[in-house]
Amino acid sequence: MTEALAGLLANLYSPSDVADLCARIEHRLDGVPRRATRGHCWSESDVAMIAYADAVQREGQSPLKSLRSLVNGHFRGLVSHVHLLPFFPYTSDDGFAVSDYRTVDPVIGDWSDVMALSEEVDLIFDLVINHASSEHPHFQEFLRDQPPGNAYFMTATDTVDVSMVTRPRASPLLQRFDTTGGNRWVWCTFSRDQVDWDFSNPDVLYEFVDVFVTYIERGASWMRIDAIAYLWKRLGTQCVHLPETHSVVKILRVVAEAIHPEFKILTETNVPLEENLSYFGNGDEAHIVYNFSLPPILLHALLTENGSALTGWCTSLPRLPKGCTFLNFVASHDGIGLRPAEGILSPDQMEELVGCVVEFGGRLTHRATADGSLSPYEANISLFDACRGTIKGSDGWRVPRFLVSQGIMIAMAGVPAIYYNSLLAAPNDEHGLEQTGRNRSINRRKWKAQEIDHQFADPESEPSQVLRALRGMLLFRRAQPAFHPEAEQRCIAAGDQLFVLHRTSRCGRQVLLCIFNLTSSVIDVPWERVGVSSETRSALRFSLGTVEDSSRGVSLDPYAMGWFELERAELI
Repeated sequence: MTEALAGLLANLYSPSDVADLCARIEHRLDGVPRRATRGHCWSESDVAMIAYADAVQREGQSPLKSLRSLVNGHFRGLVSHVHLLPFFPYTSDDGFAVSDYRTVDPVIGDWSDVMALSEEVDLIFDLVINHASSEHPHFQEFLRDQPPGNAYFMTATDTVDVSMVTRPRASPLLQRFDTTGGNRWVWCTFSRDQVDWDFSNPDVLYEFVDVFVTYIERGASWMRIDAIAYLWKRLGTQCVHLPETHSVVKILRVVAEAIHPEFKILTETNVPLEENLSYFGNGDEAHIVYNFSLPPILLHALLTENGSALTGWCTSLPRLPKGCTFLNFVASHDGIGLRPAEGILSPDQMEELVGCVVEFGGRLTHRATADGSLSPYEANISLFDACRGTIKGSDGWRVPRFLVSQGIMIAMAGVPAIYYNSLLAAPNDEHGLEQTGRNRSINRRKWKAQEIDHQFADPESEPSQVLRALRGMLLFRRAQPAFHPEAEQRCIAAGDQLFVLHRTSRCGRQVLLCIFNLTSSVIDVPWERVGVSSETRSALRFSLGTVEDSSRGVSLDPYAMGWFELERAELI
């Protein structure tokens, strides 16, 4: 490990700093128990749920205990992993302006609650690495011009040209703070309350290695590295995806593997596909990256009843390095990122998408471009309400349309990640939006446990229909080797109204054909159109909606899906 660390650290720091950091990291790892291995990276049974630690609250119980009760109650057997969004003390951005990285927010619970949940499911923690709250103790040292904090944050002069810097927000990048040593301009990629760390200082890197190891000790099996793309700054560049940033990801991987050989690193880079894929490195950086292009392209297909862009994009996906895969998702705590659809959806198609989002009660968040103009960056809407209709307007197909979005995500190569508000079929949270004035609040509803119990008490309610269908899909998935995250995927162009996948198990013994109707019309499909020879024997193994098959082909009702096992793998 020391040799690998030294080589990576040499890309960042002087020889003396490298020697010092290696010694400090080795000392930190001394005595850390090595986690036992299970003998596999991931499997077809792996499904993640994305949730706030205080997503559900029951009187007289810490929210973390209430979340554990939900996982073991209504959601029992559905998920193998829970991605706990930041559960530390914070000052803004619903947890992503961390003021203390080593403490559980006492309003949510304590470390014993986190460890108890880790005994039920594997946990994914967030490492909010790019920035901290302006209330963080080290930034308070910065304001007092006291060490070590006065050298921990990225600054620049107010006259420096930062027009080249890639921005995810429209707010000014450099924010003035009055310090004991005078006015200083602090780099704030996301907001004034989220001040960027200066990783050119090796002490800052060590601080985060220490936090990273602490999280592994406290029950994390995966780590989501938040906003990693913006970590390293160098004036005269776009300050995104710099080689030094990739070196930091590799350093964290080396450290993790020294403790937990099966530990997984998930990088959060809401950028176009090619840039996103760069975080796999040569199989030595992230193990898994978000499939950020999927949400906007899939939603566009459902809103327009035309899957041509979705099929074309899926067909072009590259083969990933061995041991690497996608985290497939359609909804999350953030909005639907629009940048990952750049170059895939045309400007007109993007207009169709954002037009429907606004019509169905959503909001748009913008970013500043290099020329100073504003460009839509994110669509903020509950996915359940985004499926309220099509470009023709609202209709009565919301539930089946929503379930098709989940079925496609579940069937694709990778690990599916389902947002807790999707499991609850949550509509737009207008009250939350009004309370905070922040667009993202529209899809960040927090629940009282009694509200959840009430909506699932009626077996015919929309939430009950959604949960029942998702349970069926997920139980089927976990028994199919062809749904292994790294099993082969082939996307078939079968017409604009359909989305069709072939999944083949790694040993080649199982082939699944997954057909999705993207429209509100009945569709009859000859077998040849979905890449299957007429002599191939097929068996319908799972369906939602009415799916009828014959020797000639298959008929699907509106928004129906059928998953077939091909008994003789004679594909066209």
